[in-house]
Amino acid sequence: MLLDCDEQLFMAYKRSGEKGTEKVLSTWSEAENKLQADPKILGTALSPNLFLVNEEIAMNIAFSTARKYWGHVTTDTQAFFDKQGMDAKFVHDRLNDFFYTQRGKEIFFEQLFAQHTMDFERLIWLIFGKRMQITMPVNELQTIFLYKLNNEYFVHMIYKEHTLFWHWLFMKKIYSLFIHKPLEQFTFIHEMLGHFEYSARKTYAHVNNFVNNYKKILDKCITYVDNYNSTCLEKKQLHLYQIVVHYRLAEGDNRCVKSLITAFEADWRYSMYALTEKEKVLIAYLLFHIAHQEKNDELVIQYGEYLLEDERLNNYAIEIMLEYKELLPNRKPTPPAIIKNYELNFLENLYAILLDHYVRTERYQEGLTLLKEHKLASNKKIHAALVQKNYSNEHFIAIEAYVQQDIALLVNNSLQHIGLSVDEWRRNYRLPEASYYFVAQSASLHILNILKVLFVTEQYELFEKLMEIYKKYLLIDDHFESLRVFISAYVEQE
Repeated sequence: MLLDCDEQLFMAYKRSGEKGTEKVLSTWSEAENKLQADPKILGTALSPNLFLVNEEIAMNIAFSTARKYWGHVTTDTQAFFDKQGMDAKFVHDRLNDFFYTQRGKEIFFEQLFAQHTMDFERLIWLIFGKRMQITMPVNELQTIFLYKLNNEYFVHMIYKEHTLFWHWLFMKKIYSLFIHKPLEQFTFIHEMLGHFEYSARKTYAHVNNFVNNYKKILDKCITYVDNYNSTCLEKKQLHLYQIVVHYRLAEGDNRCVKSLITAFEADWRYSMYALTEKEKVLIAYLLFHIAHQEKNDELVIQYGEYLLEDERLNNYAIEIMLEYKELLPNRKPTPPAIIKNYELNFLENLYAILLDHYVRTERYQEGLTLLKEHKLASNKKIHAALVQKNYSNEHFIAIEAYVQQDIALLVNNSLQHIGLSVDEWRRNYRLPEASYYFVAQSASLHILNILKVLFVTEQYELFEKLMEIYKKYLLIDDHFESLRVFISAYVEQE
């Protein structure tokens, strides 16, 4: 089921491509004289009156479309269900119970309204209570989007057939909403613009220098929206999203990000919509990583300690991840592990970076305090040794056993045949082509920082045991040479 405007634009696209659709849009725009001037940042905008509908129509469009494409079992999907132990009659009955009852329709719309998106995988979880990876057949429905603005609804479908057109039209509609609708009517701005960026990448994947072009388009749109909207909470959310996008797409040049942050803090610090604690934490997190990239030791330590104080980052991490899914790496933390990729978890990465800068600035006592107060700064056995002063042989054996387990999971993702995994690791971890080469490099540098802190703060028993483990399982010549030079220089200095 298509809206009239979608159908007309789709027919024009099939006849003449994007130029054909823009011609249709220009014709509509000339006939519409009630809206403010169109800045044409992303071509000609649509009148929102063409695609915003009431709740009943939105529900009917979304549900009837889902039923048409997802309400029956194809040969391909039944083959998948067979592998899950679900026979055809069971699947058919469950789909009918869902798609041909008022209760099913209500549940569908409630989920779509709450999540803003629906795809076949999510639908199967909703009906059968199982998460399954479904490969959709060609020419089928991919995604349904739904957003509410004031008392109206924006519903849009992405299809496999001519998928670039549907992504292009989705972008066009979101752009048109921001151009023509008051910001106060928007909710979940960050999520809507995240979907906008995803569709932009799909639509313009072939375009050279996409990142710079996308940032320019976004900045022009936000500047235009600024000029036509008074100060409001939604405007602050829009500016914060702009900062995060520029940070994610900075490609090593953070001057624009820092400039945007400076302006953002100045604009909102004393307004009635002053920065919340969560927003301060988000900004500090960005500045922490920018300072690390720029090797600014003092700022790294300043922002790192701020984020750790009162567990600020940990307390707001879930909220930030919900709004900015790609910003905080959120692999489950692994307290037992010491050999791992620290960049995959935001807290483990924070501890590794902060410890590195403590060492660079010769703040070894602060480094020791970090290791004592936070298990994830090393691992729980090393942490226990420091806190409990447990230097027994049994405890050191346990530390080594944890290292062997780390290696086995990295090499074969299994704790069976640990000895064979360790042998394979020793043969290959220095080779750039090894899948765990980067993990070895990252872990080596972090363990050497721990060793430096332990040596200077005279934690000699733990230092000696950890050094023995390092040389046995993780020795990287140039890293180890830097430690040898460090210790020699420190001893001579003393």
